[in-house]
Amino acid sequence: MPKAENTPLPPYPRLGECYRLLAKALDTKASNRHVDQLARQGDFDWQLVTQLRRELIEAPLLARSNPDFTDFVMSAEKSFHQGYIKLIKTVQLDALTRQESLPALITHLFAPFAASFLLQMQRAVASPPIAMLLNDQQHPVAVIFSWLEHELGIEPHRLGHQLYPDANGENKNGRELIQRWRQGKQLPTLQRISLLQKTLLGAFTVRERLITAFTEWLIIARALAVFDEAADAHLKLRDCILREVLSDVQPEDIGAKLAALNVQASAHKRDMVCHGLVLDDQLKRTTHKSVGQQARTRFALDQFRHQISIHESESVSTYFLEFLEGRWHVLAGQLETALGHYEQAADLALYRSGETQKTILREALLLAAYQGDLPLYKRLKHRALVMGFSFLPAWDKAVATAQELNMIRGNFKERFPEHGRFLEARRSVH
Repeated sequence: MPKAENTPLPPYPRLGECYRLLAKALDTKASNRHVDQLARQGDFDWQLVTQLRRELIEAPLLARSNPDFTDFVMSAEKSFHQGYIKLIKTVQLDALTRQESLPALITHLFAPFAASFLLQMQRAVASPPIAMLLNDQQHPVAVIFSWLEHELGIEPHRLGHQLYPDANGENKNGRELIQRWRQGKQLPTLQRISLLQKTLLGAFTVRERLITAFTEWLIIARALAVFDEAADAHLKLRDCILREVLSDVQPEDIGAKLAALNVQASAHKRDMVCHGLVLDDQLKRTTHKSVGQQARTRFALDQFRHQISIHESESVSTYFLEFLEGRWHVLAGQLETALGHYEQAADLALYRSGETQKTILREALLLAAYQGDLPLYKRLKHRALVMGFSFLPAWDKAVATAQELNMIRGNFKERFPEHGRFLEARRSVH
């Protein structure tokens, strides 16, 4: 089945989008077609995330900063990754568009995590005033330079003159570069930060710990500036982080907050939602079907499709419609058509449907195996493994093969027993 045009972005940003933004923030991206492809297409290779984590974050940071800071960043990245995957797997946001979900995700997920990261960093090394770093009236890079000048006893805005006393050649360029950074006209690159650290160490030989902390905070300030810009269309990110830093309130249940928002967003289309849930019950895999149920559910499916077109300007519920279409066609014995619907459902459910995506992926994988579609089976397996789903013992130990596909073909009939098919389909077989 051809891909639907103008497919809406899922409410949860894809992992590829997250890693691309993080790499941009840390200035470690350079040119990497895999992370761009992962951001656009989703999880086409489950092993790629580990590779990108190493190539885009760990290796560049090790080369330009130091092992302790790199370990700190990688530990935070791992913690966020695990929590994010858990949230995606358990909390559905299928009533929300990306535009509607991002403010909530920034407020309740990204900002609290960033606040925790900054506070842990503050406890670990010499630090600038966090409140000033998060003041959106000041550029974060400028705050870091002002803090360093204060710690070194240098007059405000004179660091460039002290490091580069002559106003010619490289010295002039060095001064101007620092000035552009402080004014927010240009962000310091990771390479330039590393070079600046060497210059500072040469000028202030007894302040190594301070200068090391400064370069780490300069990298963080750069990242904050990039994240700020990315969030700007939705809200002021540093304001959100500052509220978390200053708050004494225990972190709220993010899942409960997001789930409540999802329920609220679906309130205006309650009849449509109920229609879909009734259909889901009528199209169960294993229940006996009554005479005429195939025609009745076909009519109900067409009505459900029409309701989605009326109630949703951005078709966020289409994944569920495609899932039900896939079920209906399996129960009607039309497996080739069913596979196209399951493929669409699996594509649209990812980063959207919470626990339902596991059911959709499982049935899509079994049908792909039964139909002998190895390329689709491989693609779906990659997505399942990225989400931490495993449907066979040691399933993650090898890539998908024709042998594996043949091994699980029989599971399809267990999942969809004959007694659960429409009576009309069963009669046509016999």
